[in-house]
Amino acid sequence: MKSIHFFLLCSSLFFFQNCEKKAAASTEPFQVELLNSNAKSVDMPVFQLNSWVENGKFYVVGVCSNVTADWQKIWVEVVPIDGAGKPIMISKCSSVILPTYSDAVPPGGRSSFAASWPLADFSSKPASCAIKAVKAAPATPGPILVSQGSMAMVMTAPGAEGEPASVEKAWQVNGTISNPLPVMAANPMLEVLVFSTDGKLWLSTVVNPSDPAISSIFHFDREGPFQPKEDRNFSLHVSYEILPKPIQEKKIGRVEILPFDARK
Repeated sequence: MKSIHFFLLCSSLFFFQNCEKKAAASTEPFQVELLNSNAKSVDMPVFQLNSWVENGKFYVVGVCSNVTADWQKIWVEVVPIDGAGKPIMISKCSSVILPTYSDAVPPGGRSSFAASWPLADFSSKPASCAIKAVKAAPATPGPILVSQGSMAMVMTAPGAEGEPASVEKAWQVNGTISNPLPVMAANPMLEVLVFSTDGKLWLSTVVNPSDPAISSIFHFDREGPFQPKEDRNFSLHVSYEILPKPIQEKKIGRVEILPFDARK
């Protein structure tokens, strides 16, 4: 009789513990609070999606293109995947919401996204990721900043013993940003995308020209808001020291600039 009572007690505890575990798993995506209440799923392409593990973290980068006829604020819903190709949990959620950098992407425009999390946030070790959905909400039209093209100069230094005679240390990127419309762009920002020689995207970040902390790596030939019809030259220093290890080994293939006017 005691053994039956013990079995029932263990069964009850097992059931209770499993109910707790199931209840702990969220049906909402991680970071769902980043979504606007009026955001809806849309058919927008995500390209240059890349993910990898480095220094105890899982990294994700990618680019989304606004193929609609309207201005949009865009988010992507990402699902982490393990080495066996199975979806895994992040912070007890089956997916995670990531916003693109620009708050308002014009028709035909692009904006990138990037994020990283400690491996401890996942139910098992992530190996890749997939896009579950792209969500968007209408945004108010505004200024459109355009990159008129850029050119880059590779900066090298003498190699140490056992290395090649010269070692690639950084890229110096120079180009022009234009404000073609007759409206002022009050808060110009630049998305910097760095690709390796095999075409993969490894870095997506935002440069704020008004931030004094970036003066050592970025320079505009004029500060302040972009005036209507203004063209402005820039220079950007991309050092290998800030780049992920895979691109340090493969080397930079190209650097793209996606300018936008930030909303406040």
